[in-house]
Parts: sequence; C-alpha cells; structure tokens
Amino acid sequence: YGKQLYRRWEAGDVYAPHDLTGREQAKWKRGKKAQKTDAIDALGINPLLEYKNFTMMSEYMTEMGRIKHSSVSGLRPVNQRKMAKALRRAIGLGLMPSVHRHPLALKAHRSNRFH
Repeated sequence: YGKQLYRRWEAGDVYAPHDLTGREQAKWKRGKKAQKTDAIDALGINPLLEYKNFTMMSEYMTEMGRIKHSSVSGLRPVNQRKMAKALRRAIGLGLMPSVHRHPLALKAHRSNRFH
C-alpha cells in the first residue's frame, strides 16, 4: 500500500479521507511541472506579429515545410500555438514556402541544371 502513495506526507500534514483515494493520488503521481520559459518569452516577442520575419519563421519549420513539434522546437504550449498560427498565416499569404525548398533555392537549382 505504501507504494501506491505518491505524496510524501510530513509530520503535521492534515488530510481528509478522500486524499488517500486513487484519483487524488494520481494527481500527485503526475507531479507539478515548473513553468519553463522558452525563446519567445526570453525575447519578449509575439509570434503573431512576426509572421513576416522569414528567418525566425524558418527556424520552426522542417526542411519539408512542416511545423516542428513542440518537443523539437522547445516552445511552451501557448507559444507553440502562436508560432503555428503565425507560420500558417505566412504560408497562406505566400511569404513562406509550403514546399521543402525556398523559391530562390529552387531558381538557383534550375539555372545550374541547364548549364
């Protein structure tokens, strides 16, 4: 039974009987995660206003034109959603390519192929 108790009780702690139920213990098993900061918070910028910044937006896209996962980008969920929305906005306006290569790179590749 002791292995099922995930909360570390200390002398003087007051608890109710429902604190020993499985559902309450599961809350302690998951634990509380500290609020982390990411690059967006550190710089103090709003990604929704930076959708025109190609260099910043391209850091959060893969080579195949897909939005990077938050585990790869390291953004908090709030900022990941904002960045994804900004990327979709930039792609929709034609500022970012939705293909795996930038149009200038494709143009240079085509010109080298014919010479």
